[in-house]
Amino acid sequence: MTTILSTNCRSLATATKGSLVPRLGLLVLAIVCVSTNAASATQFDFLSVSGNGLSGNAASTTFTSNNSNGVITVSHVFSSPAAVGYADNDNPLIFPSAFPTLFPGTGQVQGHLAMTVYGDPNSPLPGGNINTSQVIFTLNGYTGSLPNLVFGMWNTTSEVAQPAYRVELIDVNSNPQQPSMLNLLGNEDNVGAAGVPGQYDMVMNPNGDIVLGSLINASGTHTNAAFWDNIPVGTQQIIVYANLPPLNNIGDGVGYYFAEVVPEPSTFVLGALGLIGVTVLGWRRRGR
Repeated sequence: MTTILSTNCRSLATATKGSLVPRLGLLVLAIVCVSTNAASATQFDFLSVSGNGLSGNAASTTFTSNNSNGVITVSHVFSSPAAVGYADNDNPLIFPSAFPTLFPGTGQVQGHLAMTVYGDPNSPLPGGNINTSQVIFTLNGYTGSLPNLVFGMWNTTSEVAQPAYRVELIDVNSNPQQPSMLNLLGNEDNVGAAGVPGQYDMVMNPNGDIVLGSLINASGTHTNAAFWDNIPVGTQQIIVYANLPPLNNIGDGVGYYFAEVVPEPSTFVLGALGLIGVTVLGWRRRGR
């Protein structure tokens, strides 16, 4: 890509050299080359997070676009009060997070924290009870491009039988859809102050099950983060189901993130080129 861009820019420079308006040509060259090179690397911006600080079924959190693309709202549904973790909806606990390899230049980012308690092994039920929860992300208030919106999960449990989590998409007709059409951007450890090295890669199967991938750090904890884009147009909700069997009474805290592609400065470039065109026309008229 770099070679192609350089060749095009050199060609433009050669074409303007010796013309009646060489300085103008060089200005066109600068605008085109800078804008083209900037567009060659996709830039992302993580949505900011605010919440009401309440846990369980009373939890409410909002992801807000920093590019005027609206909001994504979050709600929780737990099987019982005993299934609600002590840190549920305590979003500052995972700030700052950071994923500089997949998203260079984004720095410290915010996310949403949901925590579901493992089932109680001392329950009178045979083998203990199972605790369940749903984390519901409603996309109706988001006005940006869904295929360019990135959804991320971090730190799902590796201590119980898999899968413990499942992702489901709800379409415009309120029908559940398996997320096989999502595109994996990649995996990365959370290297922010809130992060811990993951023990396994997080993997989403075509049916939406979150399972353990490759062992990446024998001394790590749970999983690293995974990020997906290509959310289908018309998706109304993303729902993450937790199904935690008996283990202890602590709970599993999972971080969630949204990032969007930063708009390219195409409007500025086209406007500048249009102004240059008007100027050229004026110079030609004066020359005549």
